[in-house]
Amino acid sequence: MRLSIIIPTLNEAETVAGAIGLLEQRASGGTPEVIVADCGSTDETVPIARRVGVRVESGTHVTNRAGACNAGAAVAVGDVLLFLHADSRVPPAYDRSIGLALDRPGAVGGAFEFGLDGPQWRLRFVELVNRVRYGFGGAYFGDQGLFVHRAVFHALRGFADRPIMEDSDFCRRATRFGRMHLIRDPVTTSARRFLNGGILPVLGVDALIWMWDALGLDSGMFAETYRADNIRRGRRGDELGCPSSHTV
Repeated sequence: MRLSIIIPTLNEAETVAGAIGLLEQRASGGTPEVIVADCGSTDETVPIARRVGVRVESGTHVTNRAGACNAGAAVAVGDVLLFLHADSRVPPAYDRSIGLALDRPGAVGGAFEFGLDGPQWRLRFVELVNRVRYGFGGAYFGDQGLFVHRAVFHALRGFADRPIMEDSDFCRRATRFGRMHLIRDPVTTSARRFLNGGILPVLGVDALIWMWDALGLDSGMFAETYRADNIRRGRRGDELGCPSSHTV
């Protein structure tokens, strides 16, 4: 298995080097290909990524996370693609875990267990709610580290051009080809969004969008409100609809 990792970014100078460094440190089978797919950062995200030696794909035509992930996947050479947020941290031997998951009969892709990096008990509640959600629905989100066979990704024509919920939409479409497996080791994501906006209020908004999406309704109607809320909370990465981490 050759693994290519695509990291969509927008103004993630504080997190991108740490994410890349951990990918190299925790890989068990050699250094993977890492591609930073940037949505037009105005900080040092792109120079930092280039200094640490990874490929950077950027351009003004990329205006959301779905487009960034597709642009990164288009130049990837691996036969397995892993989509990871810049403020998410992989567990040890994550590449081996992906290989074992894809060796299962009928497997086409999957994700890791969801985790947040703060000590607050309410964050454990957020984790529990998320695990119940995807335990029943099987729709994984980008902050869980989505992975998929490259051939399946291209057969699906990548992520749909959606402002939000492109990840759960992708998971639903991928099941046409086989199973999406859950790896029980968690990918741990920054809790900054919940801590800046209030843990329970943010979870409440997320739950509303989850329900709307699960009913097959157009979740794009929430995109502008979602973006504005994240800007107000100081989430620079959401300003162009290309966040590095969220739970929707």
